Amino acid sequence: MMRRKEVGTLFLAVFLVTFLLGCTSGGAVAELVPKIGFVDGQKIFDGYQKTKDIMSRLEIDYEGKWAAMAEKRGLLETMRKAVEEKLIQSEEKGKEIQEKGKELGKLEEELKLQDLLAPFAKEEKLAQMELLRQDIQRLGKERGILDEERQTDEKELKALEEEIRSLIDSIQAEKQEEEFRYSEEISKDILSTIKIIAEKEGYRLVFDKGALLYTTPEAEFDLTEEVLFRLNQNYQLGQ
Repeated sequence: MMRRKEVGTLFLAVFLVTFLLGCTSGGAVAELVPKIGFVDGQKIFDGYQKTKDIMSRLEIDYEGKWAAMAEKRGLLETMRKAVEEKLIQSEEKGKEIQEKGKELGKLEEELKLQDLLAPFAKEEKLAQMELLRQDIQRLGKERGILDEERQTDEKELKALEEEIRSLIDSIQAEKQEEEFRYSEEISKDILSTIKIIAEKEGYRLVFDKGALLYTTPEAEFDLTEEVLFRLNQNYQLGQ
């Protein structure tokens, strides 16, 4: 959001200093019977049509950028799931290798203990053992490929995560910069309008409502609606 309170306090402080200096530059002190008013700076800022238009335009301008960011996040999620799936597949192949390794070890022990086996029985066990070795070798290669692919995917995943973080920071910084720039522009409009009304109606002091500890309930001291009406009127005429 725009830094409304900070900017509002700033333009009102500047106004008080410059306006008081202007008022006290001439005339006797006795003539300075202060006419005091106040405004709700936040209400003026929010109710100013120019603020609404700028905020709406900024939201539209950045919708495309956030949509592109959403696509990247979708891609990130897809990549993350692919990495997790390859890890699961690698672990499953590792379990298969262990099971076949146990089976191979069992056949080797049986072969050692059964020297009296018929030749065809030994050949059958040797054939089974060879098939198991081939399976273990094949599974090892497949697991190795999966691990290499997963490591590559993890590097790409990390790079994409960093890219997304960088883009988010960049978009947010750019948006905040634009909001602050427009805040200053809007604050100048508000300050100028307050000054015109104050000079025309003879106000010596105009405070922001947020800086007051107490105000009387009389509406005559509250210039908020008058300032807001004049702002929006001038804005519409200028379009």
